Amino acid sequence: MIPVLRDTSQLSELLATLQPEVTLGSCEVVVVNGDGADYSIEDLRDRYPFAQWVTSESGRGQQMNAGAAVARGRWLLFLHADVRLDQRWKTIIQEADARSVVVGGAFALSIDSSHWAARVIEKGVEARVRWFRLPYGDQAFFVRRNAFDRLGGYAALPLMEDVDLIRRLGSVGDLWFPAVPVYVSARRWEKDGWWFRTASNLCLAVLYFLGVSPRRLASWYYGTTGVAVQSSPRTRYDITENTAVVVIIPALNEENAVGQVIAEIPEGIDEVIVVDNGSTDGTVERAREAGATVVTELARGYGNACLRGLSKARSVGDVVVVFLDADRSDFPHEMVALIEPICEGRADLVLGDRGASGRPWHARAGTELCVYLINQLWGTAYRDLGPFRAIRRSAIDQLMMQDRTWGWTIEMQIKAAEAGLVICEVPVRQRARVGQSKISGTMTGAVKAGTRMLYTIWCLWRTKQKRVL
Repeated sequence: MIPVLRDTSQLSELLATLQPEVTLGSCEVVVVNGDGADYSIEDLRDRYPFAQWVTSESGRGQQMNAGAAVARGRWLLFLHADVRLDQRWKTIIQEADARSVVVGGAFALSIDSSHWAARVIEKGVEARVRWFRLPYGDQAFFVRRNAFDRLGGYAALPLMEDVDLIRRLGSVGDLWFPAVPVYVSARRWEKDGWWFRTASNLCLAVLYFLGVSPRRLASWYYGTTGVAVQSSPRTRYDITENTAVVVIIPALNEENAVGQVIAEIPEGIDEVIVVDNGSTDGTVERAREAGATVVTELARGYGNACLRGLSKARSVGDVVVVFLDADRSDFPHEMVALIEPICEGRADLVLGDRGASGRPWHARAGTELCVYLINQLWGTAYRDLGPFRAIRRSAIDQLMMQDRTWGWTIEMQIKAAEAGLVICEVPVRQRARVGQSKISGTMTGAVKAGTRMLYTIWCLWRTKQKRVL
């Protein structure tokens, strides 16, 4: 069983290594996709027809249960998409099968990196497994099928589902942890920092055993506890609703990215407006070549650019307005998930929740501080302040937006809450932007933007009574 959530590249490499085993008839492979809107996985279906492909709600526990439901084997092997098995893995399963008292186990962690920190972490994991009998899910759990069914499978937990299962397994039989390795990608440690990642994992485990709920832990770990609003199969990456959609893209010196961003916007959009905020490179030319309408706003500031784009939109009626950055840090086709709740009458404002990944620590910390203050002062339950968002034109006109700089997103969310708009947040992916960020790319930029955001919160709180009366 391989649960995946937007892991196309890692999954492709894993399936290539498993294909010979399936050809020999020694195993079956079940891939469980937790994102029905991720159509990149369809290419893998064609390339690897030997696998069974299942779609379920997102969440590793739910996905692995869905895979186990269609699997026929006497043993279940649960793999993350970024692991690779040692060639002796079948021998281990056969030996475990011969030991009637063994109900499950896990392989030894081997991080695919030559960095010295990887060896230290491996030793620490080895000690944890030896002393506490506590492997994690990336160590490739193998579980006897009848024991798995007896326990009811994985618990539907947003985090720590692996720890929960291995502890319950130990109560119904013996666990075996052979020295044969499973090779795990180092990408998570390299991305987050070797010691930060390790310390975070340790803290989460300690908090879990102290009684902190997995839901709260998941909100800290992932930056969100939400479930994606998935686009329906009929729309895929096309916008086919009758409601007009306008995309506004503020841009400042983004010549290397803006053309790609426009090219990735779904079919069916009525207007794409790029607001040039005083670029000195080829941003304007690239945007026009890509087919966008280009308008100019010489007064610097994100809010200024957004307001200019709104004023230049030609579509009439209560259109859906999407705000999208020009740096290609977002995935434009995911605007389908932002637009659909509005077109279906389920929301007035839909925010893209970036989670905790893909951004520098100081950017995440600043966002979390601002979100915390807003939630405390206004009684909201926001998770992010991401600029990738969609809103009804009538709703944004009702808010009478004033901020001209980086307080724009904060002002919109605060005023939307005050106005009683129906608001929802849906997870969106992030990737490395093209070029250096003007905010989080430097500490100076981050401090300036953060100061402006905090000032905006203070000003809106100070004037709240005037607006709500």
